[in-house]
Amino acid sequence: MKHSHVELTRTSQPRGDARILYASDNNNIGMYILTNHPQDQLTTNLGGSAHSARELRRHLNDLADNGVDLFAQCVFAKQGASWFTPDHPDHAHRPTGLDAIDRSVGEPVEIAVDQCHRRRMKFIAKFRMADRHGGTGRGLICDRQDLWNPDFPGVAAMDYTHDETRNWVFAILDEILRRFDVDGFEFNYIRNMHTFPRATVRESHAIMTDFIRRTRRRIDEEGGRRGRDLILGVRVPQTLQECRALGYDVPTWVRDGLVDYVAPSDFFFTDFNERFEAFAALTRGTPCMLYPTVHPMLCVGNDTQLALPQHYRAAVRNIYAAGADGVSTFNYMYHWCRRRHAGYPGPASGYPTALAWLREMRHTAHFDSLPRHYLFYPIWSGESPSGQSKNDRIALERRIGSRGNYRFRIAEDLAAPGAADTPGMLSEMIITASSSALGDGLTFAVNGTPVAADDVKATWLAEGRPAKWGRPLEPCWTYMFPLTSPPAVFGDNRLEVEVTALDVKAEGHIIIDELEVTVLPPMAPEH
Repeated sequence: MKHSHVELTRTSQPRGDARILYASDNNNIGMYILTNHPQDQLTTNLGGSAHSARELRRHLNDLADNGVDLFAQCVFAKQGASWFTPDHPDHAHRPTGLDAIDRSVGEPVEIAVDQCHRRRMKFIAKFRMADRHGGTGRGLICDRQDLWNPDFPGVAAMDYTHDETRNWVFAILDEILRRFDVDGFEFNYIRNMHTFPRATVRESHAIMTDFIRRTRRRIDEEGGRRGRDLILGVRVPQTLQECRALGYDVPTWVRDGLVDYVAPSDFFFTDFNERFEAFAALTRGTPCMLYPTVHPMLCVGNDTQLALPQHYRAAVRNIYAAGADGVSTFNYMYHWCRRRHAGYPGPASGYPTALAWLREMRHTAHFDSLPRHYLFYPIWSGESPSGQSKNDRIALERRIGSRGNYRFRIAEDLAAPGAADTPGMLSEMIITASSSALGDGLTFAVNGTPVAADDVKATWLAEGRPAKWGRPLEPCWTYMFPLTSPPAVFGDNRLEVEVTALDVKAEGHIIIDELEVTVLPPMAPEH
């Protein structure tokens, strides 16, 4: 398949009408939104089952009121089918907090579909295609260990090499189509990435493509009966290289019209630096939409911080500049997880306040007057769940003159502050040398232009960084300096670093693995 090249754009041109794809996992709503979760011993008299149905409708109203167009609810994983009780004998029901809803008012799927349609949202039934969460599974996959992926023993990892596995998944999809007025399906391949054994994955592309094609035919058949098009979307690893390595032939899925949207996603973190234009080159010129994914969590090892509005603005600005048609969320409930779990970072007040940030993600024009904060972190310090390295960094040898560079992407034109009557952007680069010693010295350049020593503020973090402030660090240096255009450019930039002094007592490489760029637009004139 020959791809057209997609350039980054200052003026985003998203296609279609849907901008926000909101992904909800099996029990996100039952656990963190509904009052009468079955585990709650103190709330059993606060309204009964009908109250849960009302709360479910109210939550969907909240999403619609804050810009969500596509509501993708997980209804299937290896542990069973949730939000409804399946008729199929080889599929089991997976309990959730929504089981408290009296079935006389309808299955949770039926209630949610009805409310989504009332609010002009589409209900997408989401499948975890490669789940490896705890437990051996329920239904067929529990009983048939010969269908398990041998690379992950003991956890009932589904191996799609087998006809029985694919037929088992297809059977529950077919039942949902027959029983419920859903608007389509999403196959979520990022939980947990691997649907084929590593030894045979590269020769398995056709197997998954045939399954996608079979699903497309069944969805189109049902859509024809209903008189409207139904959706098939895929949530895939966020690079085409990862997709190929895992058996997902996304170019063919797009080219042959098998999928209606692609949502590239990391397993758990927002990657501000990803080149989503590789996917845009596939989808532009086709009906397939592109919805790259943002997550609340920032990088492995950082269990205390969540993305803030200024972070989402920066990530979404890069996403739209790369040719996206909208934005997908994943694990967004982390913003309010402390409503029931004190160990999570998101406060109870995150609901509903964090919903307002979804509105901002619909487009970027209004970002021009709001602050942005780009984070370039080693999102996986070791091997990522896909098997690919996602540990961006500069590793400098301990010798004078050693050099390294780091690519960072900012969809920004950073006009320098001008005269008093012509204010410009205020922007700064912050660099953390996570492995460095007190006697080390570095100089910097951006896109070949040296940063003047007088402009660099260097701070020795003598006590390192405790876990409450992010990824824990030993004592190290941080550096800050103003960033303007030029030398910075809209899109991909290059930070260059050179070693100019060494701590004679230190060993090992000097590691730079955190970059940040802050952007503060000028204040709008008052009228």
